[in-house]
Amino acid sequence: MVDFTSKSNAALVANRAGLWAAPAALALTLAALPAFAGQENAGEIVVTATRAATPVSELTRSVTVVDEETVEREAKINRNLGDILSNTTPGFATSSEALSNFGQTLRGRDFLTLIDGVPQSTPLRGGSRDLNTIDPDAIERIEIVRGGTAAYGFGATGGLVNIITKRPEDGALKAKSEVGIRFSTDHPSDSMQYQTTHSLSGREGQVDFLAAGTFVSRNSIFDGDGDRIPPDSLGVQGGYADTDEWNFLGKLGFEPDANQRFELSANYFEFLQDTEYTFGLGNPAAGIKTPAVKGSPNVEEPGTENLMINGEYTHSAVLGSELAAQVYYGDITSRFGKFPGFAQTEVQSEKWGGRLTMQTPFKVADTDMKLLWGADYLRDETVQAGIDGPTIVPVMEQNAIAGFAELEIPVGEWGLVRGGVRYEDITVDIDSVTNRPGRFVQGGEISLQEALFNLNGVVYLSERSELYGGFSQGFSVADLGRVIRDSTTINNASEVASEAQLVDNYELGLRTANDWADGSVAVFFSESEKGTTYSTTNLNLVKAPEEIWGIEAALNVTPAPRWKLGGTATWMDGHVDLDSNGSYEEDLDNTRIPPLKLTAYVDYEVTEWWDARLQALYSGHREPFTTGAYRGDSDVYTLVDFYSSFDVGPGRLELGVDNLFNEDYFPVVNSAFNVAYAYNKGPGRMASLTYSIEW
Repeated sequence: MVDFTSKSNAALVANRAGLWAAPAALALTLAALPAFAGQENAGEIVVTATRAATPVSELTRSVTVVDEETVEREAKINRNLGDILSNTTPGFATSSEALSNFGQTLRGRDFLTLIDGVPQSTPLRGGSRDLNTIDPDAIERIEIVRGGTAAYGFGATGGLVNIITKRPEDGALKAKSEVGIRFSTDHPSDSMQYQTTHSLSGREGQVDFLAAGTFVSRNSIFDGDGDRIPPDSLGVQGGYADTDEWNFLGKLGFEPDANQRFELSANYFEFLQDTEYTFGLGNPAAGIKTPAVKGSPNVEEPGTENLMINGEYTHSAVLGSELAAQVYYGDITSRFGKFPGFAQTEVQSEKWGGRLTMQTPFKVADTDMKLLWGADYLRDETVQAGIDGPTIVPVMEQNAIAGFAELEIPVGEWGLVRGGVRYEDITVDIDSVTNRPGRFVQGGEISLQEALFNLNGVVYLSERSELYGGFSQGFSVADLGRVIRDSTTINNASEVASEAQLVDNYELGLRTANDWADGSVAVFFSESEKGTTYSTTNLNLVKAPEEIWGIEAALNVTPAPRWKLGGTATWMDGHVDLDSNGSYEEDLDNTRIPPLKLTAYVDYEVTEWWDARLQALYSGHREPFTTGAYRGDSDVYTLVDFYSSFDVGPGRLELGVDNLFNEDYFPVVNSAFNVAYAYNKGPGRMASLTYSIEW
């Protein structure tokens, strides 16, 4: 895993007591690290989530890259992508331990999830499956932009998660096969999971290809007490127990010359839950957790289905510019479990879109500048359809077109500045529907326009250290489908006059590296004047100004040959001003603001064919003062994982142990819910064995 931190505004963040003491101390520590010869080693890593391939030394934002090795290792411990990101990325809240990523925020706000640039989020009617629409075995790396961004459109007020799928191997035909098992150490037979992955790739002349498939079959999941966890630990949000999963990835590339590349890819993901259990009722006040009981109320199997088709064309020399063009199609279905007294439903979202990005270098007065510019188009048709009852959320069709431009200006030999603007025009057509209270809502149209700005810079303090600072904006809109579904006053959908939630983000960061250590530290502050929810009685936008601030840090050290150790730290807080009087009298709840999160690891290469790793995640206590829905406190817990790999015969044997010491704990989101049907503990100790061979 590689971490890069930058961008902030000192003045705003410094107003938050205590924020500067910690980063200042760490900054001094980082600055004391011995210099290494140039930036070549760091610069070899190129980040693409900022729309243009950018070397690390030129990054003006906080970015974390979770590389292929890290993804593969973490997946041997836990295949949940939410867990992988929580363990590796500063600013990411702890995992929900469920199929749903509800309550897992980035810097206290929503994030936009992309797969190869194709949006996975469903903002018109949230399905909260953004991180669980692809299997980890199909992932080459994950790039996380921390802090609001409009680089790829609305919804990224907290940041951006760009999942990049595996690429064809260069050279001759290569194949890899992998099989594995995973089980609870308390109930091996009832919890047994099976997994197999196979891939084939290669290149012949100007053509390359990749074909890969994964199958996972899971049984029941048990907590630290040895008790069965209900198949959906969050009620009806989506769970991992008693599921089958399939993922198929295919790519075909063609390079007619050194400047051009065409690539067509497709990924299909299906995740279905077939269970004989449902949830009973616990009692949070009495400390009684939610039991798993026999019975399945579902009419159809809950789960997720995602088909993504993507076409890309790149040309390194078009009219003096680098061109990247993309067209895509996405079809995502998120089917929820049936909640007693309500119909079972599923969110269906079908997307068509395209992106054009140009990077044009030019010179002004002997200064070499770059202009990044282009346009995006997205059509998204979304509905929450009833399965055993009427559809109470209408079909909504969104058409969005945006243009953007960002100018890069070098400042002598010691830094550079980037400033840009993005303008987005969104129209949403909403069909007529009879909603949940039985009210007929006439169809209508909603129009949104928003201009967003960013100004960021980097200062090269030395060959080893860089200081980043800047301002950026992100925006999002309310969950329109939910408003129409529950309103008792609306007559026409056009009455839902949404205003975009505009979020101002400020950040200041430092990163440094040498041949035996690298580290980063950043402070951040974000504020928004409007919320993204509505009053269900009068349909007025809930004016809920918010402020969120915090600090992030990461450190990796190689103290001796074969040894590596390090970790991350994330602390943040946030308040909301419910009556807009400037007092910010209430805390944001724990589904928005996670408690203190610390991670640590130590890695030892025993021999050339054997290595071992011990890692830990600490989640602290937070008791928010709020009158909102998610008022539960979070309790302290520490999760320790173990990983080891060995060369055995022609292949590799890997051992993973999740929750090594069988910690008995409630995940943060379950504690925040504090409801009888979702008061569930997290999974207990799980062990896995995987064997892989390349041939």
